[in-house]
Formats: sequence, C-alpha cells, structure tokens
Amino acid sequence: MWADSYIFGTPTRYGNVSAQLKQFIDAQGGLWAEGKLADKAVGVFTSAGNAHGGQESTILSLYNVMAHWGSIIVPMGYTADEIFASGGNPYGVSSSDGGENGSSEEVLAAARYQGRRTAEKAAALIGQPVGN
Repeated sequence: MWADSYIFGTPTRYGNVSAQLKQFIDAQGGLWAEGKLADKAVGVFTSAGNAHGGQESTILSLYNVMAHWGSIIVPMGYTADEIFASGGNPYGVSSSDGGENGSSEEVLAAARYQGRRTAEKAAALIGQPVGN
C-alpha cells in the first residue's frame, strides 16, 4: 500500500459502520495478508442523524479492525480546543447534524485537526517532517 496513513469516514448505522465500508474492509484481506496495512497511522470519523446515534461505538468498531491489521491508531484524545468546540469526542471527529445544514465550522475545524494530527504521527513513524 502506497499510503503512510489513512483515515476512514463512515455514516453511523445502528452504532456500527455502513455496509458499504464493511464490504470494502472485508475485501482488504490480501493487503492484510501481505502486511501492507500494518504500521500505518490511522483514524476514523463518522456522522449520525442525532447526538446519541452511536458515533463513538462506530469509531471504536473500526478501531477493532485497525488493531487486527496492526495499524497505529491515532485517537484525538483531548489534545486541542477544536475537539471541545466540536462536541468533545476523543476517539475521532463525529457530527450529528442530520445532514440538514452541512457540517458546522467547529466540526470542520476538528476534522482539519484530526487530519493534521494523523499526518504528523505518520511522518514521525517514517522519520519525515510533515509536508515532505
């Protein structure tokens, strides 16, 4: 696999990943068997129609897959103000606007932070400064 890191996004479906993403993940057995998914910095984001729609369990279920792959999970933790402003999910960015108004500026800021944080950790793993 050519990527040093990856971030999966999925809508929350009953507190779990969408069937389409699950099908994609299930098709990665060859890459997993070759060890090409291991040692990659990874993250997850999700959305649901309401504030308690299962976003955290969706993210954690994907982290189970990534652990089996041997990936390096990069959670958000409580490492930046953007996380608190967007709702305070330490596992990954989540949105609950139901798609009616698009993502709020706070959620978009948290998503940019998550991408930057994951890229920084990936760069550290391969011994490169971010941006190279």
